[in-house]
Amino acid sequence: MRVTITSSSSSDINEDYLTESQKVIEYLAGQGYDLNWGSSSSSIMGLCYKTFDKYNRNIYGYTTPKYLDDLENLPHAKIKVLDNTFDMKKELFNDADLIVCLPGGLGTISELYSYIEEIRSNDKKTKLILYNINHYYDIVLTTLNHLIEEKFASSNILDYFKVVNNYEDFIKTIEDNN
Repeated sequence: MRVTITSSSSSDINEDYLTESQKVIEYLAGQGYDLNWGSSSSSIMGLCYKTFDKYNRNIYGYTTPKYLDDLENLPHAKIKVLDNTFDMKKELFNDADLIVCLPGGLGTISELYSYIEEIRSNDKKTKLILYNINHYYDIVLTTLNHLIEEKFASSNILDYFKVVNNYEDFIKTIEDNN
């Protein structure tokens, strides 16, 4: 089973996001998942690499030419270089049995919306979990609810992913899907 983890590569984020994300990453690696991720050695993305490497799991990195300089820090990853982030998102989605969105920046938000739309538009069965650490994704959920209220999306858009707010709910969601 392969998990795509979308998350931050920013080194300046609050330590709470790193601490909580580490628990999730450790759990997934310990459960025998292999990792798909955006090929960064910093921040939450770096924790993904180090943790899955520690568990001797397969690590599949996806990147674009802009970020090739970081690959020397990821010697155990099987890297796929794609022309652009559109192709990268598609590959990360298609190669996933499970997708977990941890807090992240514009790339993570872009991936999240893309994955919701891909699941919705193509009746995909890929499980998508939005981990709402410290209410990080509340603004995204507000936006989705605004789309529903204004009739730009149907209310079932919220059915294409599961929101969890703490580690216990995350574990329960994973166990309920197995």
